[in-house]
Amino acid sequence: MEGNNPGDNKDEKMLSYPSFEEKNEIKNEEPKQPEKKSYFQKMKGFVKGSIGEKQNPINMIKGFVSKAEKELSLSNIKGYINKTEKEISSIKNYFKKPEKVDKNSPLLQDEERTIEEIITSKGFKVEKHFVKTEDGYTLLVFRIPGAKDCSDPSSNPPILFQHGIFDSADGWVCNGEEHSLPFIFANNNFDIWISNSRGNKYCKTHERYENTSFEFWQFSFHEMGLYDIPAVINYINTINKSGEKIIYFGHSQGTSLMFSGLTKKFEFYKKNIKLFVALAPVARLTHIRETLNIIGNLSVPELIKKVKVYEMAPNNKVSSNLMSFIDNHASLITNFFINLICDTNSKECNDPNALSVFLKHSPSGCSLKCLIHFVHLIKLKMFCHYDYEKEANFALYHQSIPPIYDLSVIKDFPIMLIGGELDKLGTPEDVKWLNFELSKNGNVIYFKIFPNMGHLSFMVAKDFSWFEEPYQIIMNQFTPKK
Repeated sequence: MEGNNPGDNKDEKMLSYPSFEEKNEIKNEEPKQPEKKSYFQKMKGFVKGSIGEKQNPINMIKGFVSKAEKELSLSNIKGYINKTEKEISSIKNYFKKPEKVDKNSPLLQDEERTIEEIITSKGFKVEKHFVKTEDGYTLLVFRIPGAKDCSDPSSNPPILFQHGIFDSADGWVCNGEEHSLPFIFANNNFDIWISNSRGNKYCKTHERYENTSFEFWQFSFHEMGLYDIPAVINYINTINKSGEKIIYFGHSQGTSLMFSGLTKKFEFYKKNIKLFVALAPVARLTHIRETLNIIGNLSVPELIKKVKVYEMAPNNKVSSNLMSFIDNHASLITNFFINLICDTNSKECNDPNALSVFLKHSPSGCSLKCLIHFVHLIKLKMFCHYDYEKEANFALYHQSIPPIYDLSVIKDFPIMLIGGELDKLGTPEDVKWLNFELSKNGNVIYFKIFPNMGHLSFMVAKDFSWFEEPYQIIMNQFTPKK
């Protein structure tokens, strides 16, 4: 059946991204030099453009007065005051003293454990599976085959968990047995699969390229949705014999790659997934908050690219020890950066012990190209393909700007959209837009933005009551009755 194999989409191969060499072969025409003008000519043109040749000075002054009166109206002044108060309050959150980590918490034992040790320490079995993608990457996927006393996992309904940017499978198991989603569903005898994205600390192998080469790192979340998840799904279907479609949980970038993948391989995904749970969903980044918007507009990732750095935030002893030191000895700094980048008020929404474990297992690395792709979404204010710039875009997409991911092709595909009011990445405004677009074709079965949740909270939440409603829906509507 069409769409059953990730390689079946022939049209997609026509959209393969140009290599470094191919991009340099694209002819660049020399731009025309602008006509030189004298200072007087420039000033004359400016004045004409500002007030017009026949503008009456009296009318112009009246216009200025009218505008000033409007700007100084009572309602506008109140608006300016409210906005200023909110900005000051937001800045104060950066410097709030975070809750101290409880050094006696048993959760902290997971800081020094590997993911396999974390899983087995809770009494579960764990398996490692290596999955080959169509374009040559090898992915490591961890499996918890079911409940602790499960003897035959092959008939358990499957769930697939996919992490966000800079994260790995580790992030899903940092909040203890009672508050980590894979453990919750394993205890309900689901067949748990926790995937890793190409390029993170577990996935540094390619059949042709060394992971130090330029070619190895030429991917973004687009390729993950196009190749990685379909490969993992096909692999799960060879192992799991329940006959059940997969429930897919994505966090942050784990939702981005699924949204993009759905627009390119919808029939494949519809055939194999019965529910998509999108946590802190990221698609359009029109309302991204403060610092990240500034970073996007400053083109920081493009500057890094010029010095030929292709991997971002790699997992090594230096980065891991630095994260651990900051969290243990300068928790105020940790709180500052989390508030600055992803959560408006980390102290109020994130459990300090779980966050400490999460940070100990971070960062896990990603490609620079992936980060740049998100920067493009910020700049262009739309959920779109990678921007190769005008000439290369014409060669690849047959248009000057990258095409949008057409969400309208997603139809009758059950999706749960779950966001946080304190999320600076998947902002409430952008999640509401996503809900509006996806609801047009009857996709969204559950939508909620929780008041005390940020971007990281879905992995390390202090208050886990947010999951009560979604859990009941999954267990009642998407779990086979025995």
